[in-house]
Formats: sequence, structure tokens, C-alpha cells
Amino acid sequence: MAIHIEDELSKVLGETEYNNRYDIWLWYTLVFYETTFNSNAYLDTGMREKMASYLRNKPSRVNELLKERHKQLVHKKDIEWVIESRRAIEWATREIQISTDHNQLNYYFDLTEKDFPIAILDVWQRDITQKTALLRSLEQRWKSHKANDKVYAWFKDEDQKSEFAWDWLLKNSYVSTLGSTPFNTFEDLLIFFDKANYSREQKELYIGKIKKGWTQKKYRENLNGKAQYNFVLSDKAIVSLEELASRYEISRARLLEILIEMEAEKNDHIPEKIRTAQLLKS
Repeated sequence: MAIHIEDELSKVLGETEYNNRYDIWLWYTLVFYETTFNSNAYLDTGMREKMASYLRNKPSRVNELLKERHKQLVHKKDIEWVIESRRAIEWATREIQISTDHNQLNYYFDLTEKDFPIAILDVWQRDITQKTALLRSLEQRWKSHKANDKVYAWFKDEDQKSEFAWDWLLKNSYVSTLGSTPFNTFEDLLIFFDKANYSREQKELYIGKIKKGWTQKKYRENLNGKAQYNFVLSDKAIVSLEELASRYEISRARLLEILIEMEAEKNDHIPEKIRTAQLLKS
């Protein structure tokens, strides 16, 4: 549902339908390229009020700006993939900055998240054809990039694995974590590896070591309340142990635990075995 605003800027522009993207484009176009516009020269506190004050007596410039906007803003369907997720936003922002030679020191956008990459592209002084071509090229690269996500599949089912990966990287690749926010989710992990300056081989090596560390961690946790014992069993007992474990699809250790628990509860097999052995000796 469209939002309509009737204020000074809507009167100056001759349009009441509110569009945040249009406001951002107009504001930064004036800030970056309109040499006579000084945002600090107006007592008005709001962005729309300042733009209205500047443009109020410049009808010809208003018409020029409206034409420029029409020529420079790509269709919203071409930017849908950019804002489909937090990961896509971060990846696209870096790629758009590189492609447009954008530098926050010279052209500072006080924007975050999805508005930022779109604003960089919108304000870039190129026609819509070039911008659309860039977006479609980046979209294909994004799809190709995501096609390699299978290397991260192991992390997907449990956020604790991603948290463990962060701890491992802090200890083993500290420099690469500088400037990054600790990650707690699978998407956080994907964003980190998107930005990390790792070769494919190095990435796979680190992931392999993280998996190994996780397995060792889980093994140690499972040892709580347990102790290791070494037994010498007869060949016959080993064969029986293997057969039973295979039959019930459990580990040999778990099978022994079950047998011990059953005997401790019922106490009927061992006494009988001992009596039989004693009778055979006598």
C-alpha cells in the first residue's frame, strides 16, 4: 500500500507518493554533485525539509533532477537479489563498491544494511543501461559463488558448530578475525568466509581442522562419567561381541554396558556361570 506525504518537498517535486529510495537518491545527489547545496546552511532539521528549502525556488533544476532520477534508477526487480538476505547485502555491497570505485572517505553514505548498496549504485553517475548490465553480471557471479556452499554444509544443522568455528579461528587464525564480529549462526559463518582472504585450499584445510576439533570436543564431552578400560578377551568372545554389536547396530562399548546393566539388575547369569565352572573343576 502506497504511503502519501503532503509536505514542502512533495509540493516542490509535484509528487505525494513517498519513496524512501527516491529520497536517498535525491539527498546524496545534492550532497555529492550539487556544488551550491550545503546541508548545514539550513536551520531545518529534517532531510526532506532541507531539500525542499534548497529546491523551492529552482523549478528548472527540479525538472532536471526528476529526469536524471528516471535515467539513473534501475528497476526494482533487478535489485531484488541484492537484498534477499544479510549475506547477499554484504557481498553485493563490496562488489558494487569495487565496480563503481566508491570510496566512503570521498563519498560518505550514512546508511546501513540494504539501503547502502542500492544508494551507491543509484547515485553512481552512469546511465541505467550500464547499471542494469552491472547488476545482472553481479547476480550471475553471486549465483556461482553460492554454488560452492556445499563445503559449508556440515555447519548448517547446528549453530553451535558455527560458534565453535569462531573460537577455533580466534586461536588459529587470529589475524583473519580482526574487524569481524563473532559469529553465532550459520549465516554469520558464511558472511565471514565470503570476506576472508583465504584460498580455496586454505579454506578447505581450516574447515577440515574445525570439523576434527569439533569431533574431539564431542568425544571428550561424551567421556564425562566414563573411564577407559583395556580387556583381553578370547577370540570366541570377540567374535560374539562383534556379531551382537552388528546385529543390534550399536557400538561394542554400548553392548558391554547393556550386558553389565542387565546382570547388575537381575544377577542370574554370572552366579550360574560360576557354579557351573566350579562343578567342572571338582
